Amino acid sequence: MYKVMVVDDESWGRKSISKMISELSLDVEVIAEAKHGEEALKLIQLNKPHIIVTDMNMPVMNGQLFLETLHAMHSDIKVIVISGYSQFEYLKAAIRYQACEYLLKPVSMVDLQSSMVKATESIRSYMSLQQQQKETRDLWKLKRSVFLQNVTSRRITNKSDIDQQTEELRIANTVGSYRLVVIMFRQFHETARTNFHGNADLLMYSIENILQELMPDELALVYKSDDRMRICLILDETLSNDETIGWLTEFNHAVHRMLKLDILVGISPVYESLLELPEAFRAANQAIEQQGLHATDLLISLAEVTGEGKGEQILTSFDRQAIRQALAAGNVKDSRTLLNDYRQRVSASTNITLSQVHQELAMIMEIASSELKGMAVALPSLFNSDALTGVLDDRALSLLLNQWIEAIDRYGAHRKESESVQLIQDIVVFLDNHYFEDVSLIDVATRFHMDPSYLSKLFKTVTQENFIEYVTRKRIEKACELLHSFDRKISDISELVGYENQRYFSQVFKKNTGQTPSEYRESQLNPQ
Repeated sequence: MYKVMVVDDESWGRKSISKMISELSLDVEVIAEAKHGEEALKLIQLNKPHIIVTDMNMPVMNGQLFLETLHAMHSDIKVIVISGYSQFEYLKAAIRYQACEYLLKPVSMVDLQSSMVKATESIRSYMSLQQQQKETRDLWKLKRSVFLQNVTSRRITNKSDIDQQTEELRIANTVGSYRLVVIMFRQFHETARTNFHGNADLLMYSIENILQELMPDELALVYKSDDRMRICLILDETLSNDETIGWLTEFNHAVHRMLKLDILVGISPVYESLLELPEAFRAANQAIEQQGLHATDLLISLAEVTGEGKGEQILTSFDRQAIRQALAAGNVKDSRTLLNDYRQRVSASTNITLSQVHQELAMIMEIASSELKGMAVALPSLFNSDALTGVLDDRALSLLLNQWIEAIDRYGAHRKESESVQLIQDIVVFLDNHYFEDVSLIDVATRFHMDPSYLSKLFKTVTQENFIEYVTRKRIEKACELLHSFDRKISDISELVGYENQRYFSQVFKKNTGQTPSEYRESQLNPQ
């Protein structure tokens, strides 16, 4: 199956071409779409298309520049140009950068099929033995990565299973005594959001490419952690500290230069077997956790050196109780003040560790999840362990606390709205049972301990009727019901629905129904 990417700045254009391709009787599939050349170049790294179908007249990066960049970086990808323009410069660019075809819009199914056939035949002839070998190597690396992920997360724990797979994956002779290196990245989520359209996988892929360029395949076994925020490397124990620090420093410089990220590194003690990979992973992460929140640039921590020491405590039991009380009471203002105060005290602390911050954030998160029912379920990305793990500097701490404060604000507003709706619903039930009495807005406000003007405004907001309109409607509805029966006098009905004055009752009835009570009763007796 050949993978196709469609590039066009107009959504309808992308969808139209994608639909046409899906209807071709060919071994092709659209696996990605992009709005312009710059976005397409990023997605190519992730999706690896064989064929690109692109427009020429696009914003951000036009078709000419896109074809030039694509030819320089990915000459193996075949290109079909579909454009609404027959300009010579566009045609010349398509020829210069070896596009398979140049089709003018509106494109026909016959022309598109012919172009796709030409592209796929060109791909088949282009694929060399070297490329096939590379794909095989990549597949082996992927299988090894998944296997090591499973061992680290204890999804594979049986020794015989581990031994069998290390043989099958050809890593049995690769791993002797080793250290596990775990690498994390400051500003990871923020960089993914601002520079990669929120696609954290695409950012991690870029990081892995940098690492691959700097580090030979034979130096280490490389895989990602389950949360896809950490890179793990199994290094031979014989590799010297100077060599390790050397390429880690080079890697940090490259990542900072290209992606504006800084790395944190934890290195485990020496282990002898892959069975101990979970312990090595935990030790390396504990080493990272002992680093300071406010540290900058490259930090490398050895597990046997850092130990289990605790940093400065900022969140006291009094703070936790105050936060719990503010959240339980729905006091958004106090909750915001308390969290901002905590953030300021952390920022002022000179030696607080990542471990201590993560522990204290976990306490706050548990309080919020307990007191604000349903919020953790509604916002899982903010209230889980991964959100805490990503706090590796003061900036990330401020971002997470700001997001929590915004969530608490929204929750408080929703709860206040819900409580208001419930209160009006209670009042409506009361009016439904007492509409025939002499009830006034002031009487009801007094009964429900409310300000009359606030009740009037809230009642209209919730029911879309003002207080008098609602009571009158209920009375007239009941009067209509009673008028269907002829065994009651109209004067009696008037009193039953709350009007002592029959004449006034008749006026109100006619205003609301267009008929007097007598006329209404007559119409029910002799319907048209």
